[in-house]
Amino acid sequence: SQLKRLKTKFVDKDGKMIQMTLDKFVDALSSNQPPAETQEQRDQLRSELETLFKKIDASCTETVDWEGFTEYMLLHMPGLNSVGDSANEPSNSPQMAEALVNAPWGSGHLDMISDVTVIYDLGGGGSGGSGGGGSGGGGGSGNGGGGRRYVTAGRDGFVKIWHPNLAIHRAVDVGQHKGRWLTACCWMTRSRLLAVASTNFRVYFFDSSFSATPVAYIDHKEGTPSCLGYRECTEAEGEKEILMVGDQNGYVTVYFLDDAWWLQKEETKETAQGKGDNEPNSVCFKDKKKPIRTKYHDGWVTKVGFVDDLQAMVTSGLDGEINLCNVHLNERKPNQPAIRLHKKYGVHTWCWCKLYKCFASGGLDRQIIIWNPYTQMAMNYLQGHSAPILDVQVNEAQHQLVSMSVDKVVKVWDLQHYRCIQTFTDKTEYKPEDRLTCMALDKELPGLLLCSSTLNVLPMSVKVETNRSHTAPIIGALYNDVFHQIVSGDSRGTVRVWDIRSGFMEFEFRRAHGEHKMTCMSFDVSKRRLFTGAGDGEVRMWNWSSGQHLRTYSMKQPSEIAGLLWAQTALTSPEGPNTFVVALAWDRRIYVWPGTAKSTSGTAIEPKYVLEDTRGTGHTDDISCICNVSSVGGLLATGGDDGSVVLWKIQDTSMALASPVASKLSHTGGLLPKIPHGGALPGSGAGTSGDSKGRRRPARMQHQHSILASSVGGPPSALDEAPSPSPLPSERGQGASKFARGSCVANA
Repeated sequence: SQLKRLKTKFVDKDGKMIQMTLDKFVDALSSNQPPAETQEQRDQLRSELETLFKKIDASCTETVDWEGFTEYMLLHMPGLNSVGDSANEPSNSPQMAEALVNAPWGSGHLDMISDVTVIYDLGGGGSGGSGGGGSGGGGGSGNGGGGRRYVTAGRDGFVKIWHPNLAIHRAVDVGQHKGRWLTACCWMTRSRLLAVASTNFRVYFFDSSFSATPVAYIDHKEGTPSCLGYRECTEAEGEKEILMVGDQNGYVTVYFLDDAWWLQKEETKETAQGKGDNEPNSVCFKDKKKPIRTKYHDGWVTKVGFVDDLQAMVTSGLDGEINLCNVHLNERKPNQPAIRLHKKYGVHTWCWCKLYKCFASGGLDRQIIIWNPYTQMAMNYLQGHSAPILDVQVNEAQHQLVSMSVDKVVKVWDLQHYRCIQTFTDKTEYKPEDRLTCMALDKELPGLLLCSSTLNVLPMSVKVETNRSHTAPIIGALYNDVFHQIVSGDSRGTVRVWDIRSGFMEFEFRRAHGEHKMTCMSFDVSKRRLFTGAGDGEVRMWNWSSGQHLRTYSMKQPSEIAGLLWAQTALTSPEGPNTFVVALAWDRRIYVWPGTAKSTSGTAIEPKYVLEDTRGTGHTDDISCICNVSSVGGLLATGGDDGSVVLWKIQDTSMALASPVASKLSHTGGLLPKIPHGGALPGSGAGTSGDSKGRRRPARMQHQHSILASSVGGPPSALDEAPSPSPLPSERGQGASKFARGSCVANA
């Protein structure tokens, strides 16, 4: 392959990996490209390869090895660029690709899943999950995200409780290996119990610990329970909660439950003989309101639930009818006959849209009908499925309806325009039956839970068209004249690279400082490396072309970084000029790290100097900004909230280099030229100031003090080669150089 042939270019005759110079790198990669026809094409190819070489060689060693080359190319592969939780997330696209997340192999059910529900309040006391696939079957969605769990009931007789990451929390054998199918489940928010319907004519109840033994059960001997619905009652009503049970004979039984109802034990032969003390309670309804049983359908009841907005119990069945009922009387509401919009075709599911005050129902006729509950007339028909529809869920936050059919096709519909906006087909082959059975909506993720014999989660990402370059406040934007690109960064740590010619984003990496806020950025002198500062006082160096983290600079007492720059002194060493990484912090100190120092794996570089004012002659308030005054002299200037500009000097000598202890600011006696009455330093342009309306106008700086210099370590020395006038006697002995407050006076 081309990659293998290219690797041979990085190997010498002895088989050892070599470092390639710019010319060798260009020749090696040019040999893998089709020959250019014109000189213009050859020049363009060389220019692109030279740019690639500079991006890889962020350390400015003027060489590139095979490891650095492959690492850079891998970081730019589209398959690697997905959103995750790592500290550094390179990406070519800000959009997150939707992907079906499957449960770990072997953690699913042995047979098909019959029902699924989401419990939002397992760890708190908020409102919780619901029955009937998580919608319409009872209480509202909760907001206690810390205890969120998924519950599935399967035909293998097991109830499985899942963490949101699809790890198994608990598995309960309700069927006791006796071939009992579980048909439905729902979470009862008031009593904090999980209700599970079984084909042995019982409804079991488990507490929030999901122990192996149920705390109670209800004998439902009139028929096999097929679906469950739940409603938490208000204080004005006599009962505390209501459980609705539909069966295969078309009946719906309503159970009225008060506080601690599961502790009331029914007398049986086993309990009368002193046996069964460890058995669950069979709930007795002799001394309280009796259950009401009513026939609504000629066939299976497919779904039952309660809609608060209508104060109605809603049922659907395989006879194609939908009923709106009074739950306390368990009968159809007056003047509310059965709704037969699906005609003779069975209705599998329905859901209520609170925002648009309408129902959506689907079944064997392969279409979704949107209908008005007050007029009982169809508002629209959504057609597109080629197989019977098993479930529908409403995502009101996005004005969407989600439908699922037997052939594993999921469609997303726009409720505002009644049109299909997305279709998803599950290509996974399931056993023992290759189909989907039910689904639920996790509103907190948000995500769609799809069930077969296992549980899958489909993340629901919303793509919002926006013209904003960042989704968080931008803390800096730098122009790179070497690569003709703009690098911008925001407070969340997202760094993006933009092509100045096209205006398109070429690359990005995220979470540059993890959970900490990014505060500032700066290039080094070569423009190949980027420095970023954060609120935890840490400075990181990056190869911004690839998102590779190169070094970390830290301080002993963390303080938020307010400014960053790259400095260089006139003194040189055998390795080259003495360079420094300089950071301004909110503790009114300037931290200086050696620019050539290299950190070992996982170790941060400590500052070499810490510049601070110990004599009270510098800033008297927070320092807000910093800049280089001289590109090679180590001269810095800072501006503060006190209205002053103070000059600092990095005087790097052999004595200072040998000292590992941080040096403090000390007076050296060096002088700067006085500021003339015109208001500018020699050789600089005139200043400007603003009026009360924000307009810029020429300004003068009225001389009040001459400027003295401060340095770190070493003997006193002048800061500039140019001759300076003699200082005033009253100004000798000052610690920091300073432009006094109020020295800028605007012209009339």
